[in-house]
Amino acid sequence: MRIFQHKWFLVAFTAIVLLVGFTSNSWKIHQEYPYQFTYRNDVNQYYCYLPGLFVYKDLSFKFKNDRLYWLTEDENWVALPKMTMGMSLMYSPFFLIGHGVANLTSYPADGYSLPYSYAIRIGTYCYVSIGLYLLYLSLLRFFKPWVSALSIFLVFAGTNLFYYSVGEGEMSHSYLFFLYSVIIFFTLKWNDKKNKLSLFLISLAMGLCVLIRPTSIVFSLFPLIYSLSSLENRKWTKSNIPSLFISLLLFFVPIFIQMLFWKTYGSGWIRWSYRNEGFFFGNPHFLEFLFGYRNGWLLYTPIMALALLAIISMPKKMNPIKWATLLIIPSAIYLFSSWWCWWFGGSYGARPMIEFYALLIFPLAAGIHFVSQLKIAKYSMFVLFLGACFYNVLGMHKKTNHELHWDSMGKEAFWFTFSKINLSGEERDHLESLYKQPDYENARKGLVEREMD
Repeated sequence: MRIFQHKWFLVAFTAIVLLVGFTSNSWKIHQEYPYQFTYRNDVNQYYCYLPGLFVYKDLSFKFKNDRLYWLTEDENWVALPKMTMGMSLMYSPFFLIGHGVANLTSYPADGYSLPYSYAIRIGTYCYVSIGLYLLYLSLLRFFKPWVSALSIFLVFAGTNLFYYSVGEGEMSHSYLFFLYSVIIFFTLKWNDKKNKLSLFLISLAMGLCVLIRPTSIVFSLFPLIYSLSSLENRKWTKSNIPSLFISLLLFFVPIFIQMLFWKTYGSGWIRWSYRNEGFFFGNPHFLEFLFGYRNGWLLYTPIMALALLAIISMPKKMNPIKWATLLIIPSAIYLFSSWWCWWFGGSYGARPMIEFYALLIFPLAAGIHFVSQLKIAKYSMFVLFLGACFYNVLGMHKKTNHELHWDSMGKEAFWFTFSKINLSGEERDHLESLYKQPDYENARKGLVEREMD
């Protein structure tokens, strides 16, 4: 197999596996909720289409809702799932494996017994692993193997991708990280050989991304910028209109499946299931989203600040990626900081940025390459990277042990728990008194939040 030829990737991946194993005792949340944690909150809503189809055999969702599915009504009072089915499509190969095992054993074939949970979790690990491997291959086009391998390790161990692969792995972010990696890999491959299959895979993956999270549309700038990055590419696009038309159709295939579901079981082709939730583009919370104590991106994932700074060190041959990064990342930050719930509910850090690490890994690698050429700075760099990984793992330990609140962290609470591990009962009570609960009512209206107890 080709993967065994990439020894540096195997070293990085082995280090990731060992890190996950050595920190497994920190995942208290799995001790509290065993395997059923897989199906809590948002994940249960992404997942609901699969039990609806294969267990209840009723995609109208008129069966008794014992699993607490979030069903929202449209203008004609038709109740359907709040979330789209994109994640169910991603889960489905592994769900079917779990469903088959359950039917062949004594486990209940109810969509929620042990075989399903193990199968879905294995699926998460597979998607993340493949995504990391595709990014490694993509990085090799520009960097030495050791730089590519170190970048792969850091983007996992030093960011909240770690938490959203192992802690709450079935959330959409690690899956989108995989899909973004697919888009990047095949865009670079198309740029080399103008392979139509690569173009079709890019379009299909991009359509699935948009179905899962519509804000992913900003990432379509990556293949678009590459298609315009050279005269040869522009000539190819002009002379291959039929292939572009097919790729556009493939982009709409996953979206059309959802629209067909809404039309069949609901009241029309289009549906806004988030009701009173929306964007306030005239009032983005830039600073809070980036640096706020309530899940601020760069506060909880500081290694990404290095990736942003390193954009200037990207070589000329990476200009298409550089320009894509300079357009996509600010656009994503603007979008997410304009969402009414800019802290994104129960999070560890700014979770909607995780999928964009598939792009930010390139300036991160460029920064590593640049600093490695400086005699003194390169040693400081490795110390800094080790510190970033330790900070991230420590933060995840605190999150899973309820020492970092998912939405109510403030300045006092953050610094009180910053240097403490495994709080005593008295310390935990004091920490809880320092939490600042968000004002969800005003936030939904785009108004200034009131001070909440």
